[in-house]
Parts: sequence; C-alpha cells; structure tokens
Amino acid sequence: MIISLRERMGLLFLAFFLLVAISVLAMFLAIEGQQKDALVINLAGRQRMLLQAMTRHALELEKHPTELQHRQALTEAAATFESTLQALEQGGPAPYLLGQTVPLPPPQDPVVRERLAQVRTGWGLMEAYIETLLSTSPGTLAFGRAVEAVEAQSFPLVQAMDEAVRAFERAATAKVQRLRFIQVLFLVAAVALVLLGYGLTYRTVIRPLRVLQRVALEIGRGERTRPVPDLGRDESGQLAQNLELMRRQLYAARENLEAQVAQRTRELEALYDVSREISSRLDIRHVLRSVTDKARELLGAEVAALCLLDRNHRRLYLEALSGPDKALKTSQASTDSPLVTQVLGAKGAVVCDMAGCGGWCTVLEPTFQDSHLAAPLRIGDRVIGALCVGSSRRGVFSTHGVHLLTKLADSAAIALENARLYEQAERVAALEERQRLAAEIHDGLAQSLSYLGLKVDRATELIEAGDHARAVQELQHVRAVVGETSRTVRRSIADLQERRPGPRSLQERLAKVVDELKAAGAPLVELNVYGETPLQLPPEDAEQVVRVVQEALTNACRHAVAHRIQVRLSVGEEAATVVVEDDGCGFDPNRPQEGEGHFGLSIMRARAARLRGQLTIDSAPWKGTRVVLRWPLVARDGKFALKEWEGGTHSGVAGG
Repeated sequence: MIISLRERMGLLFLAFFLLVAISVLAMFLAIEGQQKDALVINLAGRQRMLLQAMTRHALELEKHPTELQHRQALTEAAATFESTLQALEQGGPAPYLLGQTVPLPPPQDPVVRERLAQVRTGWGLMEAYIETLLSTSPGTLAFGRAVEAVEAQSFPLVQAMDEAVRAFERAATAKVQRLRFIQVLFLVAAVALVLLGYGLTYRTVIRPLRVLQRVALEIGRGERTRPVPDLGRDESGQLAQNLELMRRQLYAARENLEAQVAQRTRELEALYDVSREISSRLDIRHVLRSVTDKARELLGAEVAALCLLDRNHRRLYLEALSGPDKALKTSQASTDSPLVTQVLGAKGAVVCDMAGCGGWCTVLEPTFQDSHLAAPLRIGDRVIGALCVGSSRRGVFSTHGVHLLTKLADSAAIALENARLYEQAERVAALEERQRLAAEIHDGLAQSLSYLGLKVDRATELIEAGDHARAVQELQHVRAVVGETSRTVRRSIADLQERRPGPRSLQERLAKVVDELKAAGAPLVELNVYGETPLQLPPEDAEQVVRVVQEALTNACRHAVAHRIQVRLSVGEEAATVVVEDDGCGFDPNRPQEGEGHFGLSIMRARAARLRGQLTIDSAPWKGTRVVLRWPLVARDGKFALKEWEGGTHSGVAGG
C-alpha cells in the first residue's frame, strides 16, 4: 500500500509523463498516417489522369499511325496504371517519380477495396482493348473498333476511379476524426490528472500545512494544551507528530519554567524583605545581627556566623552569631588557611562539609560543620568578610541555597558598607559643623572683640590725655558694638536651631557691609556693582561670600593701614566675581603667615572651597593687596545657584 506522499506524487507525475508521451507518439503516428493517406490519394488521382492520357494517346495513334511516340506513351501509361492499381489493391511498391517507387499499405477499408474491385473490372476490359490496339495495324477494322472501345470504356472507368479516390478520402477523414477523438480523450485524461493532482496536493499537502500553520500560531500565542491533530502516516503526519512532540516539550518546559519563576519570585521576595530590613537601619550592630538571623532563617540552618576582616586582612573576627552559644568554638580565624583563602577568593558561596574539605569555618564547632556554606562579603573587587551557615546534619544545603546565600552576602556587604559610610558621613558632618562654627566665631565674635579692644585702648588714651568728652563718645560706641555683638550671637544661636533664608540680594548685603564699615570710622570704601540683575544666592552661599568680603575688609583696615578700599562685584553668565582691593602696606604672600592673620586666610580658603570657587590674593610689600573671589553660577527659575567648574573644584591662594 502506498502511504508515502513522495510515492503518491511520484506516481502522479509518472502518469502525467506517460500521458504526454503517448499523446506525442500518437501525434507522430497520426502525422505519418496522414502523409501516407495523402500519397495514396495522390496516386489514386494520378490513375484518373493516366486513363485520360491513355485515351488521348489511342486517339492520336489512330490519327497519326506512323508516329511511334504515341504507341510508346500508351504502353508506358498502361504499365504504370497496372502497377499502381496493383499496389493500391494489395499494397507494395508503386511507381512514383523518375523510376522511383514508394511503398503503399494494403487498404483496410472494405468500401475502398470494393471501389478498387470495380476499377479492376473496368480496367480489365480497357486493358484488353489497349492490347488489341497495340497488336493490330492502324487502318484495319479491328484497330478502329479497339480505339472506339478504349474511348467508350475510358469514361466509366474514370468515374469508377473517382469513386475510389473519394473512398480513400473518406477513409483518411475517418482517421482524422479518430485522431481528434483520441486528442480529446488525452485532454480529458490530462484534466483528470490535473484535478487528481490538485486534490492529492490539497489533501496531502495544503490542508495539512494549514492545520500545522494554525497549530503553530496557537503554540506561538501560548496555547499549548490543545494536541496536534493526527494527519496520517505520510510526511505531513510525521511532521504533525514532530510538532506534537515539540508542543509537549514546550508545555513541560513552560510548566517547569513557571515553577522555577514562582520559586525564584518567592526567593527574591524573601531576599528583598531581608535586604530592606537590613538596609533600613544604619546601625552596624543591628545590621550584623539582622544578617545572621535572616541567613539562618532562610536557609534552614542551625547556626549562622558573620566575620569581618581586620585592616591588615590577616585575621577574621566574629562580629555576629545567630544560633546556640555552644556552636561557637572561637571568635577569630587566621586568613593564612588555604580553605579560608579559597572562600574569600571565591565569586560566590562555597559548599563544604566534614566529609569533603574538613570545614573552613573554624569559628564553629566541628559538630555544626557536617554541612555548611560560606560566602564572601564582597563589594566590587574588595572583600570585607565572610558569612557562614552550618548544620549538624549532612546534605542540608542545595544548589539553590548556594545562590541564595551568595545574594544575601552581597546584600549584607552593601548594607554594611552603607552603615559604615553613614557613620563616616556623620563624623565628617560633625567636623564640618565645627569648622563652620569656628569660622562664624572668627568672623563675628572674634572680630567684634578685637574691635572692642581697639576702642577701649583708644578710650584709655583719651582719658589719659584728659579728653573726657571724646573718651565718653568712644565708650558709648563700645556699648553700641557690645549690643550689636550680643544680637549677632543670638542670631547665630537661632541659625543653629533653624536656618532661615534671607530675602536680600548679594548686592544689598555687600552694600550693608560697606555701610557698617563706614559708620565705624573706616577709611574711604567704595562699592561698584557691574550688572543690573540682582544676584539671588542660597542663604548659606551668600553668607560665605559676605564673610570673605568682611574678612578682606577687616584685614585692609586693621593690618594694611589702607587709605582707600574698593569692592567690585561683577556677575557674568557662568560665574560671579568679587574683588577687594586696597592701597595699604601689603605683604609677601610667599612668606608663611602666623597668628590670627594665618587663621583668617585659612577660613577664606575654606569658604571659597564651599562655594566651589577660586580665591586669589595678589600682594607685595608697600604695593597694596588685591583679593579676588570667583565662583560658578547657574540660572534656575530666575535665581542663581552654584555650578560645578568644568575642570573640577578649585580653591587656593595665588602665589602661596
């Protein structure tokens, strides 16, 4: 039984090939038969012409008895007629052209044979008359009667020959009709084969492919529960079986994947809860306890220990333990052990038990090392410690536990690093706050006290000189400065409790500083502002600029013995610049400054650094001093804020 699609299609193509071959062969045979029929009809038509020629030669011979060519032509025509008639009746060679002969088939049509028999009968009479005519002398009575008989017999014989030709034509026409019928049969057979081929192709190829396409689309859309239909035992059926096998495998793989995803989701949720809990607290001791407790809980261990490396990475010290106290053997371990080195150098958790490597977590009792995992606490390429879980039962931890402990160790390392950075940030913040308070005291209270000291000395000199009126004025001014200093101290205390932004622009604040300095009897001070837009800075940034200007003005008045001081503020698109320039005695910036002046310069540098700006001091002995503060700006909602320099943060003093 043929079940293969290839065999079916092969038979179909073979049948079509045979049909075409038979059709072509029949066409060749029909053409050859038509050529022979045409030759026969031609020779039969030539017989009629030979009869007419023999009649004409007989009459010419009677008229011209001395001309031998008519006798010879009559003899040749009679011989040719006899040979051709015999070939037409029985088949065989027939004279054709210039002594050539052509083979003729014997007639198969009874009508043709009957008409040829009639011709044979008439030819028998006419042949006898021709022989009489050829054997007697012209002019005799017998010769004359023979010519008359040939002429009389010629007409019915020509009619009989015409009937024979028509019989040959009808036989040839019948063959053509049969050929057309055969061609129609071939056409019908070809159409039937085409329909059969289409039906076979549709049933065995197109329809199964459509079914398989529909099933493939369903599988692609996620429908993997519906089985693939049975399509038989041919190639399409085998393809359907393979697709069904693939569907089952995909279904099983999806179920397995969904189970793994569900399990992994539960693990990640648990790990997220753990990470959130240990990261929500910045107390290192709390983080250490949470990590060990969660590690023992998630992995089903009996004990969990967390050890941190010392600064030299020579020893591990136990920082947290979750589990019974009897599980602890020692509180430290050396990193010289190959097993410890192996764990600390690993990318993830390492599985170890007493039967295998002998146990690396030496801080635990051997009883709890029968089955244990160890994972390094790694932050990037830096290792800060290790996390270990152990159990007195063997085979407790699986591959899943290894991955889970690795993730937990990574989260713990990040939480510990965050806690450490938080403590460090608290220390830095406290140090910065102390530096800020020192700068506030220096710029405010210390300068006020220094100024009061100068005023008291001036009042003492006036009293000693007997100028009591001016001495009283100086003391009244001292009293006003004491009140202003008291208010400044109270404002500083309030700022420590709650920092409130000031509404004034930097231009207004600098103008107030200049006015206060003029009111205190300072030398000529000029303020020049370049730019019409008010410069609104955050309060803490504006405070830094004002303090730098105050310190520069105080130094110019107190130490430089200046007669004229200029303060210039210019605001650009990218940066702002404040310049304080005096015509005082100046100083050498390359020489180390001592005492209060050195401390003031250090504070000015620190304030410039807080602004992410640059402080430049140009000075020389007896040539005045020029202090330049430049800091970056960025426009934001109509106001200006600080902006990072493209080249980084710069602060310092030119020339020293």
